[in-house]
Amino acid sequence: MDRDRLERARRDADRHDWGQALSGWRELAPDGPSTADLSTEDQITWGITEFLSGHPDQAVRALQSAHHRQIEHGAVEAALHSAFLLATIFDLRGQSSMFQGWLGRAERQLALIESPSDAAVVGRGFLAMLELRRALGAGRFDQMGPLADEIAEIGHRQQQPDLIAMGVLSQGRLNIYGGDVARGLAQLDEALSGVWAAEVSPLVAGVVLCTAIEGCQEVGAVDRLCQWSDGLSTWCADQPGLAVFTGAAALHHGQTLILRGEWDAGLAALTAASERYLSLGQHGSAGVAERERGDLLRLRGRLEEAKAAYQGALTHGCDPHPGLALLWLAEGRADDAAVAVRRLLEELVIPAQRGRVLPAAIDVLLAVDDTTYAEGLAQELDLLAEVTDCAPIAATAARVHAQVELARGDAAGAVPYARKAMHLWSDTDAPFEVARARLVLADALTAVGDVQSGQHERQEATARCEALGAVLPADVSSSAGTRGSGGLTPREVEVLTLVAGGASNRAIATELVLSERTVARHLSNIFGKLGVTSRTAAAHQAHQHHLVARPGR
Repeated sequence: MDRDRLERARRDADRHDWGQALSGWRELAPDGPSTADLSTEDQITWGITEFLSGHPDQAVRALQSAHHRQIEHGAVEAALHSAFLLATIFDLRGQSSMFQGWLGRAERQLALIESPSDAAVVGRGFLAMLELRRALGAGRFDQMGPLADEIAEIGHRQQQPDLIAMGVLSQGRLNIYGGDVARGLAQLDEALSGVWAAEVSPLVAGVVLCTAIEGCQEVGAVDRLCQWSDGLSTWCADQPGLAVFTGAAALHHGQTLILRGEWDAGLAALTAASERYLSLGQHGSAGVAERERGDLLRLRGRLEEAKAAYQGALTHGCDPHPGLALLWLAEGRADDAAVAVRRLLEELVIPAQRGRVLPAAIDVLLAVDDTTYAEGLAQELDLLAEVTDCAPIAATAARVHAQVELARGDAAGAVPYARKAMHLWSDTDAPFEVARARLVLADALTAVGDVQSGQHERQEATARCEALGAVLPADVSSSAGTRGSGGLTPREVEVLTLVAGGASNRAIATELVLSERTVARHLSNIFGKLGVTSRTAAAHQAHQHHLVARPGR
């Protein structure tokens, strides 16, 4: 055995230079860890190095070899940790049967220990982490609370940083699911403190980071998303040769870039994330990256490319809604979109998980004139903003409240909501969201008679969208995402066509099966988008710009 080479491999692993460590381990034993005269601890370190470097099959072989040696030598307590590592790897790869198998093996081994030592107690903590993951997969939230508390208690008592981080993280996620969002987010902050202090082992640290980011995403806490995504990118960059968590880093970095208005770079990051996930066999995560790509392509009006991305998400087992529903809305398939978002809302019963869906669902439901349902969802989002105390959620809630007020015919009530949304998003440095809020404000100002101010807000929003390469949100809702409709939705085009034909509000309401108040709301939106103040001027604009067919054609 080359002792100098062995020491170098150990040092490289200790300083998280996985590329150098991997080369060192493989030079020691080209035929694999089971053929080398290595300690069990070295075999485990080699296995972790293989996994973090993006070689899961080799990692499994190394860890299985170490586990078998531990069992042969009666080191059952230590074998619990290697079983935990193997089960975690299979879980991250989506191999549920192998995960269940190693969890069962660990449970059986722990049952054989008659007088638990400190090592066995720590092993029980790692086993509880696996049991919690199984309960989550089965939707057994009643089991998760006691397990999270047990993990955290063992971690604090035994001063085991991995268990502390995972236990507090799990408590935070459960508090978010239970509605105590502010406390839950604070616990996620606490769990990450051990990661930032380099107290948590790399494999567990990566899991903690990614899980915490997913937690803040579920409730729309994009301020934390940006901070933690930047932290994840730095954490990955500080570990040469790291592969496993780089897909997540690219995904979340892409989401941050998109929020900040760097859409070209964001699209490139999402594409890289999808490719990295697929190279590691993480198909479910690749589906999430494809769904995010679809959302951005849709906002840019590239609907065919967006369809392909959404199909990719579906292929990899990820539900492409609500983005796909918004694409259907852009194609004029409003009823199909409404069916999809209603189905999605019925499936998602945990309030925190509904946060991502609510804004899109409200957009769709307002497009089909289901104002009552949309208003209830806006109130739900408002409550989420209150319990999280997150400015971006409050901004989104304000914007959808403004839309609902417009739909109810209360344009004056919509103005303060729209202004609040615009200012909050400006503070968050989210240019596209600012543009969306400006468009709603433009509609509200026009509807209350302040046409010039409404036109100014629309011009500002248009300039921001053009700078991003974005199709105006109103255009995204129009047929096939074309720009030639003046930003009118399919329903607004129908109303304008009847107006141009001389129909009264009552006649239009009867023809389209709407209330007269809804017709009036559509007309106010049409006037604002066309920059006119009368039915005659709207009809003239419609014919002049070919928004509707001329009589007799």
